[in-house]
Amino acid sequence: MGSPTIFRAPSLFLSHGTGPFPLLDPGQEPYRQLVRKHASKLHGVKGILLFSAHWETEEPQITASNNPGIYYDYEDMRDMLPPAAFEFQYAASGNAKLAAEVANRLRDCGFKPILNYQRGFDHSVYVPMTLLRPQGDIPIVQMSILKGQDEEDSTRKNIKLGQAVECFRDAGYAVIGSGGSYHDFRAIANAFFSNAPIPEGPDKFEDFLLSAATIADPVQRERELLGWRRHSASTIAHPVGEAEHLMPFMIVAGSGGDTAGVRFDMFVYRGAPMTFYSW
Repeated sequence: MGSPTIFRAPSLFLSHGTGPFPLLDPGQEPYRQLVRKHASKLHGVKGILLFSAHWETEEPQITASNNPGIYYDYEDMRDMLPPAAFEFQYAASGNAKLAAEVANRLRDCGFKPILNYQRGFDHSVYVPMTLLRPQGDIPIVQMSILKGQDEEDSTRKNIKLGQAVECFRDAGYAVIGSGGSYHDFRAIANAFFSNAPIPEGPDKFEDFLLSAATIADPVQRERELLGWRRHSASTIAHPVGEAEHLMPFMIVAGSGGDTAGVRFDMFVYRGAPMTFYSW
């Protein structure tokens, strides 16, 4: 008899869109349908480590409650958003035991993790997960992305963070980075509210991400990604000093191991590309 096949949970990058609008805007039904059709990627997964672009810290923070609840991280926009934006619920539980195991692993890798018992799931979680897993039956540990001294330092730290948690994939836990391959918030807002065109060029940065993601050698892939800001279209896709939505991609690429990544889908919203990757 042959050796049993070991299930390796996926490492996924999801572009989650702008705030709660992917769940609220009737015009984004094609986005919702696109994400829903990939629900099978979570089949067999027993838990998720989900890195949020909307939680940026100097050292890794980890939701440590078994029942984190919901955190409306756009609370400061309550007067501008419809009431429905503050009514979302998502049934997934946390996993305190897994959070502690992740913290121990990160300490072994030289990080100084913080177990956070107050933070709830922000929209990096409940927007994509409502579409991918509406029943909310997979426990989720939400984690922060890391902020470095500059963008290259941030990139390096987040790749290392992804490398540190890769081992959990072999225990059945998916690694998900929830952010955006394109995120110029002002350009998107102008497109949404005044139909102004998105500046040309983000597709060229998408080409760069694809070329880097599909490198199987993790050392070479890291080297390529560390130079992302030198790409001419990088400032169109991510204005200088506002690259937090790209950092979940770096984490997921770091946890990809020695496998070439795959861009498994793309959605274009008013000229803004939103891509999805798996390792």
